[in-house]
Amino acid sequence: MFAERGYTATTIDEICAGVPISKRTFFRYFADKEALVFPNRERRLARFRELLSSVGPEQSPFDVFRTVTSIFAVEYTQHREQLLAQQRLIASSPELLAREREIDRDWEREIAASFVRRLPPGESAPRLADVLAGAVIGTVRATMRHWYAGDGTDDLEALGHEAIDYLERGFVFERADEGRG
Repeated sequence: MFAERGYTATTIDEICAGVPISKRTFFRYFADKEALVFPNRERRLARFRELLSSVGPEQSPFDVFRTVTSIFAVEYTQHREQLLAQQRLIASSPELLAREREIDRDWEREIAASFVRRLPPGESAPRLADVLAGAVIGTVRATMRHWYAGDGTDDLEALGHEAIDYLERGFVFERADEGRG
């Protein structure tokens, strides 16, 4: 229905009539219609938190991110068509784009909490963890935009690891005109 009518134009009453279920039953399973677009939001965040904490404390934040990237790349590739459809829907709605940003901030907080435990102790550790988490979530967003734009055909794990490698090195590039005589 969202694809045919648009997210905003589709009402909960129409959704319930199309299934068919009562509104009461709908609200027993879903807080609102956004929950249909972002299913299992809390469960996915809890799993992400578990993955972040399952990686040994001796590993760097970048190694943690590589491990989690590999796990999610497999899952995203397996559910490619569903994720592409979901992303098209999200891109069509300012309301859903705003909700996606809120979800990203939740994940960013979890990343920062994981990273702060891996940084040298000190008063700057929380700030540095926040900065690194912001860079990581930005890297994720950019990588996923590229993957979605290519209809999910690129190797998501390779894209993610390449982006992490650049992030870890600090995006040091040789100028295009250097080395030319």
